[in-house]
Amino acid sequence: MELQTLIDIFSKKVERRDTTNKAYAQRILGLAKRFGKYKEETYTDWTFLKNKHEVVEFVMNAPTTRKAKNGEYPKPSPTTQVGYINPIIELLLLVDEHLLAEEYNEVKKVMDDKIQNIYQKKGGITETQKQNIVSYEDLVNYCSLIDKDIELYQNKMYMSHLDHWYLEELNSMKILMRLYLLHPSRNEYASLKFITLQNFKKIKEPEYNYVVIGTKKSYLSITNYKTSKLYGRKFQEITDKPLIKMLKALKKVRDSEGRDHLFYLQKTGKPWDNNNLCAVMTKHSKKLLNKNIGSTLIYKIVIEEAGLSYKEAMENDDIVNAVKFNEILAKFAKSRGHSQKIQKLAYIKD
Repeated sequence: MELQTLIDIFSKKVERRDTTNKAYAQRILGLAKRFGKYKEETYTDWTFLKNKHEVVEFVMNAPTTRKAKNGEYPKPSPTTQVGYINPIIELLLLVDEHLLAEEYNEVKKVMDDKIQNIYQKKGGITETQKQNIVSYEDLVNYCSLIDKDIELYQNKMYMSHLDHWYLEELNSMKILMRLYLLHPSRNEYASLKFITLQNFKKIKEPEYNYVVIGTKKSYLSITNYKTSKLYGRKFQEITDKPLIKMLKALKKVRDSEGRDHLFYLQKTGKPWDNNNLCAVMTKHSKKLLNKNIGSTLIYKIVIEEAGLSYKEAMENDDIVNAVKFNEILAKFAKSRGHSQKIQKLAYIKD
């Protein structure tokens, strides 16, 4: 079973993004190899999915390939399980196996309920995230640690090309962290491109994710993200002066280079993708905080801080501040790309 063959099948659903088609194909291919190793068989097409009971058991119980802190290989989390069931359903629908797809969909419904119950009990914090979560104050201090690391490298008398690459990565982290603290979202910031406000106004239907730079005002325009079909394009003004200053300085550099993406891999010169963003964020948080902190965990930390202030205002009948913090929560929900109902259900602790 070839990766491109699977990508071509998933691409039949024309409204789905190419990145999602590729991710789905990779997941199915990985599952086929792991399940085949378990069954001591080699699968050349999707028909192994007809063994629904065994496939579901494998997805739910086969240990992951990454060790936990205790040195053991844990079972996959409910969200990881659903991450396999979703592309299975999509694939079966596209090869006209609708009855089998519905059987898998019944399993997915149970998994979805399980995930929702976990979120309701734990305020959206999984066991892995619980081990890595820090306070909002620590998160802000993390930004200061990045600044100190930047200063350390800038003051080096002799810098190798690896030092230059690392410094560039640190500067990317500095911008990313300020973006996530002020406009908490998902991993789509990896694909941000610069565009002037004048040129942006000429685009009828934006196709990419942009940092829109104007003389007086600047914006984030996010078209490609996980829940875009439901919530449409996200468009928010950037009002933080330090962030605007950093973005404008980086745009000058990119203009001089003849490039328009914000973030590039130093070794290859290619723009980041979502996986690169995760790897970079994990790398630096592990070094500076000994924690694995990505965009989702940052969102939960930021939302919890705002949610606590909101609840405190509500309990004290402080309507003025309650409205203020509710507006902040609404802004963050828009940044993330979901409703406030989902935000308060899944991300804010009782």
